[in-house]
Amino acid sequence: MTEDGEKLQRLLEKVYRERGFDFREYKDTTLTRRLARRLRARGAETYATYAQVLDQDPAEYDRLFSDLTIKVTGFFRDDVAFHALEEVVLPALVSSQGKEIRIWSAGCATGEEPYSIAMLLLEILGEGIERWNVNIWGTDIDEKVLDCAREGWFAPKGVAGVRPDRLGTYFIPERGGFRIRPLLGQLVSFEMHDLVSNPPYHNLDLVVCRNVLIYFAPALQTRVLKHFHSRLKDGGFLLLGKAEAPMGETRALFNCLDIKAKLFRKVGRRK
Repeated sequence: MTEDGEKLQRLLEKVYRERGFDFREYKDTTLTRRLARRLRARGAETYATYAQVLDQDPAEYDRLFSDLTIKVTGFFRDDVAFHALEEVVLPALVSSQGKEIRIWSAGCATGEEPYSIAMLLLEILGEGIERWNVNIWGTDIDEKVLDCAREGWFAPKGVAGVRPDRLGTYFIPERGGFRIRPLLGQLVSFEMHDLVSNPPYHNLDLVVCRNVLIYFAPALQTRVLKHFHSRLKDGGFLLLGKAEAPMGETRALFNCLDIKAKLFRKVGRRK
């Protein structure tokens, strides 16, 4: 490890020790680029000087987390991915013998992704959804963006990806923007979770984790994919981002259903 790499790791160890957030296995290129913004903003020339800033101004931790975490999201973002969900994944889950659907949206930011999935489910099940036990969990490392997700209010530009008919069905105009209707919010819950740690859910039908793994070093990518595999039911689905796929030893854990959509399925027959 280079001298700069050692200094970076010391700073990340401090962040983990003081606040419990573990960025130690993120890619160095991502970390150095995003940390450079915070150092410039606070006039710190070295990681050691920035560590002193954190000691003197604990609120800087929140600004640091905001810069280090990824928040690119939107309703129905990526037509190919959502087409795969609408035409392949959700119909398969609805046609199963049980009346329970368990979905995890990991790295959900302000919640557009799990809310979009909930809309698709409502359209497929209709009024029959009352006979189903549907759980959609959205998680993120940033509690502030999760508060926005829980509030469920979006500015007009935030709902640009929602068709007009869906906007009228699932949203209420409010304060110059749009708030999700209760029937949608009842399907989705939000919790803080760091993907570095063990997942809190079991027996999942679908895991959606898009454009998060690309910021992780290979060893952490492998560990997270193994976590997903262990929490999915046999035959459960995994949807990743455009530049992501099971790698190395995790390739044997999933079958690829649609390489363009980055849709995979856990090896094994669905029970």
